[in-house]
Amino acid sequence: MEEKAFEGLTYLISYPEGFCETEKYPLVIYLHGRGCRTESTEKLHKTSSLLHLQERQNERGFLLIAPHCPRGSWNEWMMLLIHLVEHARELPYVDATRLYVTGNSMGGYGTWELSLLRPDWFAASMPVCGGSIPGMAKQLIGLPIRTFHGLCDKTVDPIESLQMAKAVNRAGGRAELILYPELGHNCWDAAYTDEKNYDWLFSFTNERNTTPEFSSQDDN
Repeated sequence: MEEKAFEGLTYLISYPEGFCETEKYPLVIYLHGRGCRTESTEKLHKTSSLLHLQERQNERGFLLIAPHCPRGSWNEWMMLLIHLVEHARELPYVDATRLYVTGNSMGGYGTWELSLLRPDWFAASMPVCGGSIPGMAKQLIGLPIRTFHGLCDKTVDPIESLQMAKAVNRAGGRAELILYPELGHNCWDAAYTDEKNYDWLFSFTNERNTTPEFSSQDDN
């Protein structure tokens, strides 16, 4: 993968075979977990989730961008992440109606947060073993979500995914929760090697494609 930087945020990008700048491609944003949270991108290059995604690039024909969080959490880098995604979706070879976000563990939390902050940018979202604030789930009504969790997870309680999925659906959205009864925290290998999840992800096209306005009042 090629390493680049945008406004101080380093990221990796890879292109499908036969890439041509005059054509438009779907774009997958992948957010890594805390195990890759180092000053260099060496671990990010080798993380299994990213490798699973790369293995499907040529067949599925998508661009892949993996931002790098060197320290802290994705929450602390969220504004830079938003600027990077905004920049990426405006690239001439990116189909802005086919923008997808996914991530695992710390990246699962980041996926939920980015989806909440910019739901109209994405065609679909796949958070893996993460969580967020159920009270904000109404922001996700128009965004298809498939989330995953291992029931034996001792690092992130599966209740976090369950609460978010329930809250989205209660608000009138579309959130599907896939649980792995025998898996612990690492359920991402199962999620990212299941071709049905890629079929699901790429089945969605986003025609909203606008920046949402948020109310300053809580109308719960």
